[in-house]
Amino acid sequence: MKGWAVLLILLLVGGYLYISGEVKVPEGLPGLDTGSSSGGVSSLQDEVKALGATEVEVSLSGDDVLVRMNIPAVDDNLTAMLYDVAGMAYSSSHAKRVRVEAYYLGEPLLALTVMNGDFENAELEDIRRPEFRIESDLTLFDSRVQNVELTNETAAVTLEYLADREGFWKDYFAMAFVVLEDAPWVKTVSITYLADNGTVTLSMSSRDIIRLQSGEVTAEELPGLVTVSKTGGR
Repeated sequence: MKGWAVLLILLLVGGYLYISGEVKVPEGLPGLDTGSSSGGVSSLQDEVKALGATEVEVSLSGDDVLVRMNIPAVDDNLTAMLYDVAGMAYSSSHAKRVRVEAYYLGEPLLALTVMNGDFENAELEDIRRPEFRIESDLTLFDSRVQNVELTNETAAVTLEYLADREGFWKDYFAMAFVVLEDAPWVKTVSITYLADNGTVTLSMSSRDIIRLQSGEVTAEELPGLVTVSKTGGR
């Protein structure tokens, strides 16, 4: 994902984090080795803070510069801010590799990497944790995610589905594909729906999810691809 697609997701993420209030803000950003040029580091930190960052860590190591910054809000200025900070870092160091990472409420969000001062071909990267990426991406649907667990084999999501039954199956297949996009290494995607009288878990193999999205699954075949298990209720 690049450009506006990344930014749109992150705008939604920012709202989700702010409203949910469930993310604990750490004492500081992940620690960095600031290298030997303490004067240059301090100057760059001050310049980045002047752009609006609330906390800044800078690492100078050989031909690499890494800047990590906490931002006070996620808005449509984030991408421009990343480029501005990368420009400052490159101007002060002329490093072969400049990387700027943005954090919001302690969560990594978006990074920009510039090689050899080539800003026209800079790489914009979504750096959210896979679990958090799934949780925040599923807010695009009418659901409330309670838990996300990832292993080498399975992505398991527990949520409350708040929409009406009419669009349930369409949403289920779309959510399963979103989960697989965010955790492409898993072999199975399971979504557990919470209800007053128990739970319902729907599971599909990653292979079948991809086949479904590619239009390779027939209507007759589809019901047999979903494994259903229930607890409680009737």
